[in-house]
Amino acid sequence: MTTEEFGPWRAKAASEFAMAQVQEGHWAIETAEQQGLDVTDGLLPAGPDTYGQHLWIARDTQTEQRVGTLWVAMRTAGPTAEAFVYDVHVEEALQGAGYGRAIMEAATTAARALGAERLALNVHGSNDRAYQLYKSLGYEVTNLHMRLGL
Repeated sequence: MTTEEFGPWRAKAASEFAMAQVQEGHWAIETAEQQGLDVTDGLLPAGPDTYGQHLWIARDTQTEQRVGTLWVAMRTAGPTAEAFVYDVHVEEALQGAGYGRAIMEAATTAARALGAERLALNVHGSNDRAYQLYKSLGYEVTNLHMRLGL
């Protein structure tokens, strides 16, 4: 991802993250947009040049059309190096065409190349489509957060 591509991506990624937090009942709508920007900026203080953070634009290999984005961070998880998918996005008009699977397979390849021994991610409970994709790719549940409305 170039510096020019980063600004628009940052705004969209932060907003989508914020709205997911609102939908899940974690954040108030009134403050969510700013919270989303704060979290994103905290993780990417130097933008796309932040050490250990890797941002890509996903393109169709045949047409070079932009189909989505991927954000992977390297981090230490116990004694091993772990890559963590902070954000994966497929352009709305292209969802369901296999690009999400292709981007996640590229994430696996990239994580291995970066020296990771495993690849982790978080999926919101309301995002069953993503959950099913990750399961089909071999991801296992390692933590489950539940809540009962009263």
